[in-house]
Amino acid sequence: MKYKKYLFDMKFVYMCITVAMSLCFLLPNNAGAQGGDTSSGGLKIGVVDLNIVFEKYEKRKKYDADLREEEKSYQTKINDKKKELVSLKDKIQLMDLGSQDRKKYEEEFERKNIELESYAKVAEKSLMRKYKESFELLYSEVLKEIEAIGRQNRYDLIIKKEEAELQSGGISEMQFKVGIKTVLYHSDAVDITNQVINLLNKKYSKADKGK
Repeated sequence: MKYKKYLFDMKFVYMCITVAMSLCFLLPNNAGAQGGDTSSGGLKIGVVDLNIVFEKYEKRKKYDADLREEEKSYQTKINDKKKELVSLKDKIQLMDLGSQDRKKYEEEFERKNIELESYAKVAEKSLMRKYKESFELLYSEVLKEIEAIGRQNRYDLIIKKEEAELQSGGISEMQFKVGIKTVLYHSDAVDITNQVINLLNKKYSKADKGK
């Protein structure tokens, strides 16, 4: 019996959920707003790299660490159950075919095997649910911060940007990465990524110290 390795790449999970969500932020319009860098027509535009925001948001790092510990705990229990099955199987191999003892242990083996598969599926679903919930919570916080920056600084449009890594993967993966890239060029002056990160971490640090 072969078992899946129930460990998850958190970065991949976050990426998948991110792609499924909106690609840009449309903020309350203040057409012709003054101050800051503007594009033609007087629109004030900013760009944010969400991958970098999530990578450097301290609260996300804390969530990641907690989830990895829970994942590690699940994996330890799964490994213990596997070892128990291996030991039981070795014991069965030493028994006479058709004997009552062998039959009893074979039934126990099947029961424990089913328990292992059930536990592994429950662990996987639990972790995936918590990854999703933590991402949704963090995404909501990031979005609110960007909206606050947009309103305070009178932006008309803040767009999600993403650096496409094309050096690895097949043609389909490369086409996918190119397809989701929303900003092909921007000046450094309109990039507010660091501003978002600094404000998020400042608020998280203040809230964490207040506990």
